[in-house]
Amino acid sequence: MRSMEKMAQLGLSALREGGADRAVCTVSRTVMRELTAEWGEFSLYRTIFDDSVGYMAIIGGRRGVLSQNTVNKDAIREGAANCLKSAQAADPDEAWQLAPPLPEQLFETGPLTCAEERLFERCEEFLADIRARFPLISVWSLVATHTLREGVSLYSTGSLFFSRRGVYSVDLLFNATEEEATSSFFSTSAEMLDLDTPFIELGSFESDLAAISRQVFTKAMDDKFTGTVLLTPDCFGDLLAACIGTYASDGVILDGTSLWREKIGQQVANEKLSLKLAPLHPDIVAGQRYTSEGYLAEDYYLIERGTLNQFHLSDYAARKTGHRRAPTSSLGSFIVEPGEESLETMIRGIARGLVVARLSAGAPSVSGDFSGVAKNCFLIEKGEIKEALSETMVNGNLAEFLMNIKALSKEVVKDGSSVLPWVAIEGVGIAGK
Repeated sequence: MRSMEKMAQLGLSALREGGADRAVCTVSRTVMRELTAEWGEFSLYRTIFDDSVGYMAIIGGRRGVLSQNTVNKDAIREGAANCLKSAQAADPDEAWQLAPPLPEQLFETGPLTCAEERLFERCEEFLADIRARFPLISVWSLVATHTLREGVSLYSTGSLFFSRRGVYSVDLLFNATEEEATSSFFSTSAEMLDLDTPFIELGSFESDLAAISRQVFTKAMDDKFTGTVLLTPDCFGDLLAACIGTYASDGVILDGTSLWREKIGQQVANEKLSLKLAPLHPDIVAGQRYTSEGYLAEDYYLIERGTLNQFHLSDYAARKTGHRRAPTSSLGSFIVEPGEESLETMIRGIARGLVVARLSAGAPSVSGDFSGVAKNCFLIEKGEIKEALSETMVNGNLAEFLMNIKALSKEVVKDGSSVLPWVAIEGVGIAGK
């Protein structure tokens, strides 16, 4: 860590000596141990090293940024010089600033060493559990990793941040086969701080494997109707990210195209929805600890009981628009407060609709209108889950989806990066081929 600090000091000094009014230099090293199994057989174990240096310089309001993978004295001086050239070529904007100085900070979380044998044992156990419990499943790839990232960020304000973070992750790509028929592919993952729990019990692995096992034979629906869509937690997370990008992020607030631009303090969702971006939450294993400007990350409610509390804005966008800066700059670490109904009760309350695990769609329009293909979905009729469907379209408006939330499940899925329930949304356009 101290050697990285010296390199960061060298980079910062080069930026300041080159004329930067404000500057940042970050030096980091990532060591990832990766274990891979393909088609149920272990095929690879490797260690990947990645060193990097990041620079930011502001000269008279002109901002330049640069990153590189070579970490030595000559390369750092050259990188700093190139960053300064980038800043000199930029347009001036006084909204580019850094956070006020903070005392030295050390952020250390997670397992700093990899329990290699235990990781291998958990992977073997996972593959055996899948074979025993889900015989139709073919595992294309299982990738389990331990990642250790160490870094030093040095600011011209005097702030100095040290970070060391270890995290395990497991990613699964699979489909189901029966005779000559196959389902579509599906991928799911989880992050964790230890290896105490069998992998099949983490995140949504078990429910996803069960669902895909029922999707070998699908039916094309012929009609169209307006119904209720039940989104899995992972799909719900994608929906929330799309809503933030469309209505509450830097670009749409800066250019004034967001439908929510005048909605702070007003209702933008059903009162059942409370959405917190919470990198410090105990169930988030690799949440952000500080922003690039040098602010300490904090948890905050974007939406509370349906009311929009604030936008998800960077420090720059906040200064440009006069709105509050988001306490965390990362888009993720979603925590949604669960509802009062069980998933079973929610399904029984749906007259006709879909269970959807994945939506394949292009970018929504400025207003949030979108149309996409519902992947890995089932028909719901009279409160029961029926056959798996293919070629099924879903269309609607993102803002209306949030307003039309019918229920949130009391069950939640914790995958290390979010804590989310199932959500039922009414008034969704559904059409077969």
